[in-house]
Formats: sequence, structure tokens, C-alpha cells
Amino acid sequence: MAGLQQTNSEMILLSWVRQSTRNYPQVNVTNFTTSWSDGLAFNALLHSHRPDLFDWNAVASQQSPTQRLDHAFNIARQHLGIEKLLDPE
Repeated sequence: MAGLQQTNSEMILLSWVRQSTRNYPQVNVTNFTTSWSDGLAFNALLHSHRPDLFDWNAVASQQSPTQRLDHAFNIARQHLGIEKLLDPE
């Protein structure tokens, strides 16, 4: 039963992320692993809720995946108080 609840919670969270990032054509979130590896999904999620924090087009078009992930983690830490728990490398 616990596994079913976790799966349902993951599906709900995935649905919320997809809904939040639907207006970003470069972003297609289908899971919680590979969909995040290029940094676009994380930045799109942040930008969808706080577009005042950075220029989406600059991040999406000019940076490498590692730079985009670093950008997202730094924005989350500096402006939203979310600590960096993973290393983009």
C-alpha cells in the first residue's frame, strides 16, 4: 500500500510540474530522472512561478546543461531559500 501511495504522489507531482512548465516548448517533463538532466525543466519550473527572477531565453539558449542546473540551484537558494542538495556534475 505504501508503494501505491508513493506512486500516486509522484504522479500528482509530475502532473503539477508538467502543468507548470507547459508554456515552455523546450521542456517536456515525462519523469523525475532524464527530464531534468539538461537543466531546462528546473529553470522553467522556477520561471513559471517567479518570472521576475531571470530572463528565460538567456538561460534556455546560451548555457550548457551544467550551467543551467547551477543557475537553477543558485536562484532557488538565493531567492527562495531552497538549499542546494545535489551537485549538477
